[in-house]
Amino acid sequence: MKKHLLVANQFFTGASKLRQEFDRRFAEPRETRSDRFVWDFWHVPDQYTLVRTPADHFFPAPIYRAFLRRLTDWGRETLGCAAITPPWLSYYIEGCQQQLHSDVPHGPWAFVYSLTPPKPQFSGGETLLLRPETLGYWSSFRESADRELASFVERIKPDFNRLVVFDPRIPHGVTRVSGTMDPRCARLVLHGWFTEPKPYLKGPLSAAKVAPELDAAVERFVSALTHEGQWHGTVSLRISVGASGRASAPKVLTDSLIPVAADPARAAFVRRLLLKAFTGLKFPAAAGPTEITLPLLFR
Repeated sequence: MKKHLLVANQFFTGASKLRQEFDRRFAEPRETRSDRFVWDFWHVPDQYTLVRTPADHFFPAPIYRAFLRRLTDWGRETLGCAAITPPWLSYYIEGCQQQLHSDVPHGPWAFVYSLTPPKPQFSGGETLLLRPETLGYWSSFRESADRELASFVERIKPDFNRLVVFDPRIPHGVTRVSGTMDPRCARLVLHGWFTEPKPYLKGPLSAAKVAPELDAAVERFVSALTHEGQWHGTVSLRISVGASGRASAPKVLTDSLIPVAADPARAAFVRRLLLKAFTGLKFPAAAGPTEITLPLLFR
């Protein structure tokens, strides 16, 4: 799996209930209930065309709260992000799309969760991202290779109950939808951003107990990075700590680190420095094992 792009299929067990609520609202187009009048047709010429509403008040509270718990827990355990922005609910009918853009100020990771019908009656609607090779085009350029659209972009289909998470600095968009004017047949997604990156612990060790060793590891890495230029992005590590307090080698969960004012050829070396700084950690003994998800922000 790509570290800058994560895809989780069959993400939420209550997906069908969320989908059923949307279908119920649009089952009879001639009805004029107040809960049908909550949509914003968002059109910015040459940039965005879609129909959206804040999701917080659209779905029944019990199933929506369960979805938010699932999404937030996943973000803590995988990204080290403690919260999410209030999600939007958007549908895309004929002509709807998003041109390439980026969302840097919102959060370190963006998410798109699909409630699109399992058998779409439209074409398009994929999440579109520029490939890393495109963003660093000349460093990977070879005259011997032909290049067409698929070599420049990644497309991820909006399959039902699929969560897509990606680095929002990467220029991204949504391909134009064609083939339906019926909201019930449209591309339907919940989307937003993961925020508040901070360590997340599962187990008996507390944040106060692990902080000194983690802080020392960060200091070692920052010191080793002094002469490596400027880097930007987020790396999340998984550190498994046994009851004895000894930690296993760190595992990289996500990695969006890029050189801003640094030598790209040093990327592998910088990552080795990072893993070395967090290898061999020793924490206080505890009643059982602890799992740490540690996000590291480079700015």
